[in-house]
Amino acid sequence: MVLAVGGVGAYWLYGDRLPSVLSRVASGAASRVTDAATQASERLDSNQGARLASENDAALRAERATREQAIAWVRLEPGGTAGREAVARLSRRNGPAYVSLRAPELADLLAASVPKVFPSRASRPDIAIVDEQLLVRTVVELRDLAGDGALRRLLGVALDGRDTVRLTGTLDLVRPGLAAFRVRELRMAGIDVPPRFIPSWLGAMRRAAAADSLPTDALPIPLPKVVADVRVANGKVTLYKAVVP
Repeated sequence: MVLAVGGVGAYWLYGDRLPSVLSRVASGAASRVTDAATQASERLDSNQGARLASENDAALRAERATREQAIAWVRLEPGGTAGREAVARLSRRNGPAYVSLRAPELADLLAASVPKVFPSRASRPDIAIVDEQLLVRTVVELRDLAGDGALRRLLGVALDGRDTVRLTGTLDLVRPGLAAFRVRELRMAGIDVPPRFIPSWLGAMRRAAAADSLPTDALPIPLPKVVADVRVANGKVTLYKAVVP
């Protein structure tokens, strides 16, 4: 009786999906049994377990290295014109409703403003666009960034000397002329900074740059005032034109 009632209830809930549901349940159970057997085997042979862990770590490092090599970094240097020409087209009354910039064009547009976000001793700023994210990196004196707060206590002597800091995030328009670079990942001194420490690190860099207008996890990115919205997608940054009355 219990089995019959349960079967009717299952059919009422899932209908013709019941076979696939049962298949997933069976597959999940089989996977758990396999995992348990693997773990038991590794406990019996600690050397084998250590070897597998080492191989997994090596595979992860290789995968990360491959992703890093695929990133096309562009140096932020003054003198370029492609980005400014794109914005000039956007500014015309009969111009396009939006323009999409790849990394070289965006670098032309931001070459004068983004370096000012970093400490004065920072050098060699680069940007890249990967899918829906903007990447920014620069070489800095690490002690200029961490100060004496929780981040320095966490990383200690690793914050001495010069090294590359890399930030990964998205762009949101705050108001005409200002976008917020929402930092989701921050890597410095070869260490991925825990997300909870990112706002405190960014705070030292925002003291003189519209800090009251930005979220705590963001840095200011000046944009032309003709820009009404901004989107990062498919390896490009799209600037949307403000409506001209």
